[in-house]
Amino acid sequence: MLDPRTPVATLVLDHSECAAVLARHRIDYCCKGKQALAVACRYQGLEVQAVIAELETAIARRRAGKGETDPRALSTRDVITRLIAPHHQYLHRAMPFIQGLAKKVARVHGDREPSLHEVARLVEQFVASMTPHLAEEEGKLFPALINARIADVVPMLRDMRREHEQVGELLASLHRAAADYHPPEWACTSYRTLMAELEVLEADTLAHVHLENHVLLPRFMD
Repeated sequence: MLDPRTPVATLVLDHSECAAVLARHRIDYCCKGKQALAVACRYQGLEVQAVIAELETAIARRRAGKGETDPRALSTRDVITRLIAPHHQYLHRAMPFIQGLAKKVARVHGDREPSLHEVARLVEQFVASMTPHLAEEEGKLFPALINARIADVVPMLRDMRREHEQVGELLASLHRAAADYHPPEWACTSYRTLMAELEVLEADTLAHVHLENHVLLPRFMD
């Protein structure tokens, strides 16, 4: 049985299939990954034993299938490769599409559903934040990590961790503004597509940030 005192980031590191369960319950395993499962559940108003049952079911199903390489066993170069493809490549491809779609849906349906204007604003903020963040990592941070230039990487890693906290807060705000990504019954195809794309964006970004915060960063600093 899983220990409710286990940090949620450790759960995801040990069992990657736990990420989807935690995300479904809006438990942040990235920027708040050091929180114990019991504490995170209490904060979200969840019954910890019920969440543990879900986590253990996901683990059992995964064990019945093919296992996945533990990212902690990978070299730094291989971790970075796993970050760039698929996570960075996904963001480079998805952000312009989601940004344009959010503007369109807000323009067409914003009078009926005013929260769509806030969704579009938060998407703009996300793109404005992540675009230079990705460029900094790909152009400076990752090459320095591969070459183990410790004196260079520590300040950049501190910046990365701070920026991740801001992104986590931004995603939480976006999740709320988008009503948990559940479109109303009257929503058109574009509206429904936007909600589906935002849900994927959040899940992929959480997995991306988790890998950087809890696999890559601890190799170079506390």
